[in-house]
Amino acid sequence: MAEHATIDLRERGDQPARIAAYHQVRHLSPGDYMDLLVDEEPALMMEMVSVQLRNRVHWEVVEAGPPVWRVRAYHRSDRHDASLMELLSWDHERIDRLFASALHKVNRNEVASAATDLEDFGVSLRRHVYAENLILVPTFRVERDPAGNDPTSVMIREHDQILEETTMIESFFEDDRPEAGEIAPFLGMLSGGLAKHEGREEQNLFPLWDLALRRAEDEGIQRELIDRVQGILAGDEDREAGVETD
Repeated sequence: MAEHATIDLRERGDQPARIAAYHQVRHLSPGDYMDLLVDEEPALMMEMVSVQLRNRVHWEVVEAGPPVWRVRAYHRSDRHDASLMELLSWDHERIDRLFASALHKVNRNEVASAATDLEDFGVSLRRHVYAENLILVPTFRVERDPAGNDPTSVMIREHDQILEETTMIESFFEDDRPEAGEIAPFLGMLSGGLAKHEGREEQNLFPLWDLALRRAEDEGIQRELIDRVQGILAGDEDREAGVETD
């Protein structure tokens, strides 16, 4: 269930409004939102907060002052006007955070805790690959190179490799808890491959998909595709994607 809080920043004492706003909104999760009450025009303040948070938080004025402005802040993935490429890029970041958390825990010998992050990583990864390989590739039909050097073919090959490495790492946890030193090298290899793959995908393939989507004449079809992908990433088509969750 989404969480909603109203914070009155007029009661912040000597703390600058920007700092107070930053500390309030920095932990917003998808589905949650927060209303901030301020006694000054908030645009500059919230733009600075947004930059500090690497644009992870979106905001809008829902009640304009003076004397009081109400600013609603929420996670950027909840933006109704988000583009398809933004959704996919944000999902890359979310997947990366799950994997990084698991890697750091393994390096601290917290293998049991890392297992939960790896499980969530595997589920999110498979949803993402399903959306790209089986929904977006057939939809956009970007020209392919017979030699397999085009961005689409490269993406699909790298997906296969990443899934294979992920499945191997998951197999260590099937019967017993592995030793941290046993799985750390495999996590390190996957970490490097994952980062390079996402960079190539966002630089080489996403612009082609974005162009194809913008050329579509029916805006309803565009919105339908964006909504479907958003649903897939949230688990709406897990059965079709072959994703197993508890």
